[in-house]
Order: sequence, then structure tokens, then C-alpha cells
Amino acid sequence: MDALPLLMMGTQVAGGIAEKKAANKAAEAARRVGEFNAQIIERDVNLLENQRTIINNNVLISNKRKRMAFREAQGEAVAGFAYAGVDIAVGTPMEVLRRNGRESDFEIAVDKFNNYVTNMQINDAIEDTKLTAQLSRMEAGASAAALRSQGTASLIAGFGSAARIGFDTGYFKVA
Repeated sequence: MDALPLLMMGTQVAGGIAEKKAANKAAEAARRVGEFNAQIIERDVNLLENQRTIINNNVLISNKRKRMAFREAQGEAVAGFAYAGVDIAVGTPMEVLRRNGRESDFEIAVDKFNNYVTNMQINDAIEDTKLTAQLSRMEAGASAAALRSQGTASLIAGFGSAARIGFDTGYFKVA
């Protein structure tokens, strides 16, 4: 009969240790899941950077093509007026050429502004993505800490139960 209290105390301690180990494994799994999620989220940063490169290159190409089209249109206007025998140095032909130039400059300025706004939006999306990844890691860390704490509580409870059994059965005699 003397062995029964020892056996009961041993099972309580062993149970607490097992629960602590299980909680530590669960905590590590939670941390890994959080890290994996964060890495998937951070992958979006690369996609956004690639998007930025494509958009910036498209604007450069578009503006280059607009400048070429402007030069062609101006050349055609000059040639047309000159062919008709109109003096292009003053008057209506010059006004047409100036208006075309202002319109071309305006279109390029609008493209630059729109590109600037798009890049600001991409910067904001990148920052949001980084913060979301950081939050995923923090949530996983909090979950892991809670699981480890739960395991520690189980371990302490196991030792406490073993001690109570020892005192209740008289195994630990207080003199």
C-alpha cells in the first residue's frame, strides 16, 4: 500500500511534464505557422516592387512615344504650312505649334503626376504588407507564449497534485 501514493505522485508529475512538453511543441508549431504566414505576406512586397518597375517603365515608354508623336505632328504641321506657302514664323501656324507643344507638355506632366501617385500607393501597400507580416509574427509569438505558459501551469499543477497526494496519504510527514 505504500507504493500506491508514490505511483500516484509519479503519475501526477509525469502528466505535468508531458503536458509541458506538449505545450512547448504546440508553441513552436504556432511560431512556425506565424512565420510561414509572415513570409507569404512578405512575398507581396516583391510583387509590389515588380509592379512598380513595370509601371515606371511603361510611363517612360509612353512619354517617349508621346514626344516622338509630338515631333512628328509638329513636323507635319510645319511641312503642311510651308507647302501651302504660309509663313510659319508668326500668326496662326505658330499658334498651332505652340498649342501642340503645351498640350504635349501637359500630357507628359499628367503622366508624371499619375506615376508619382501610383508609386505612393505602392509604397503604402508595401508598408501595409510589412506591418501585416510583423503582426502575424507578433500574434504567433503571443500564441506561443500563452501555450508555453499553459504548459508551465500544467507542470506546476502536476507537482502540486503530487505534493497534495503525498501529504494526504501521509507520505510526507510533517513533524
